Amino acid sequence: MPIELEKIRALEKIVKLNLFQLSRQRLASIKGVSTEFADLREYVLGDDLRFMDWKATARKGKLMLRERMEEREQNVLIMLDTSGSMGLGSGATKLQHAVFASATLAYLAVRDKNKVALATFSDFVNDFVGLGAGRKHLYAVFDVLANVTAQGRTGLEYSVWRVLPHIKSRSLVMIITDMSDEPESMRRAFEILTLNGHKVIVFNVYDPNAYKLPEGVDAVTFKDPNTGREVTLNIKDPLFRATYDALVHADEERRREFVRRCRGAGIDIVSIKTTELVEHALVRYLKAKKRGIVAR
Repeated sequence: MPIELEKIRALEKIVKLNLFQLSRQRLASIKGVSTEFADLREYVLGDDLRFMDWKATARKGKLMLRERMEEREQNVLIMLDTSGSMGLGSGATKLQHAVFASATLAYLAVRDKNKVALATFSDFVNDFVGLGAGRKHLYAVFDVLANVTAQGRTGLEYSVWRVLPHIKSRSLVMIITDMSDEPESMRRAFEILTLNGHKVIVFNVYDPNAYKLPEGVDAVTFKDPNTGREVTLNIKDPLFRATYDALVHADEERRREFVRRCRGAGIDIVSIKTTELVEHALVRYLKAKKRGIVAR
């Protein structure tokens, strides 16, 4: 399929706008993020003194080294959930927000001379762009992102097994999903990646208005985004209201408990509103880069 340059350029404009809006000043206001974008790190015994930054050393009161490009090179794998439930959302869908976040991460990684890969998945891997760098490679990633559609169920574990043989070096794996998969299957997927030496960050994207019922109507048609099955119910019925509220509460509690368990096992899971996804994805990437946790 030929690359659709018009879509790619439109996506690139959105990415550049996102980065402009998330200026260094704004990112610096978020705890733990340096405005230096990981250009500097603290001196470690044995480092080459030719790369000492004496101005930064005087400013910080400790020996600081300016990193060379090859020291900062990283592999970044972005795994984007494109299952049917990602097509839901009030205003823009979860998938649309996730596409913008994925494109911004890919753009930043390539700009930093890193290698980036992209896998879109539902119950199988829909598209895969292997590790690469440079503008041409970035456009290949953008081409996939510009043409994704939300369909199917979520099968993260199977998708991880399919992608893993292509990511041999230690990498930063950033998974963007609404976590509609089976909890144990997701836990195994995270475990597979960490056991293979990868650093995993999971962005659990959610729409804060997802469970909000419409006002001024008696009946609503509900549609399963994965199967397409529809059912119409009377939302004014007190019994429906009580049942619906109980199910929503139980679902949210299950998700919170799953996140707690994963964090306890060392998996970095961040629950983020759709409207804040791009900003927090960028911040997490910069934090991981600054710590050098994926440096080769």
